[in-house]
Amino acid sequence: MEFWDAYDETVTKTGQILTRGQIIPNGLFHLVVECIIQSSNGSILFMKRDSTKPTYPSYYEASAGGSVLQGENPLDAIRREVLEETGLVLEFFDFIGKKIEPNHFSIYYNYRTIYQGELDAITLQVGETTAYKWVPLEELESFFKKNLVIPKQKEVLEHFIKTGKWTIK
Repeated sequence: MEFWDAYDETVTKTGQILTRGQIIPNGLFHLVVECIIQSSNGSILFMKRDSTKPTYPSYYEASAGGSVLQGENPLDAIRREVLEETGLVLEFFDFIGKKIEPNHFSIYYNYRTIYQGELDAITLQVGETTAYKWVPLEELESFFKKNLVIPKQKEVLEHFIKTGKWTIK
């Protein structure tokens, strides 16, 4: 069973504990972290979600991430999630924005990091991911046309292509 700290809309812990799979009361949120991983050559890492995932099955996602566990801080959570989902041990993350999703009772903390190691060092997580692909920036638009990509992550990348800035709108 997975437990999360409950937050209010100002990202302040309320002292309440939430449980994955149970209804989150109105006005409360759980914290989710996501990280875009960019290689030192500029390519973006996309992980293909397992076909059994309840949301966005077989879609590519341009991030590693997940829920922040009870008592965990966002940076420790993103380090853990990146390791679990890619096998990469990364330390430095740039915060690129937060977004409150009231319909999902979630507050997203979004990060970006640069990976400087071997591109074939990715480890797939059984039940979570089935493939990965490093996509050069100049090929992102054609990748989006040929593959299913989680819409909100696609928006962040399209914003970067247009502006050159890693920010969450």
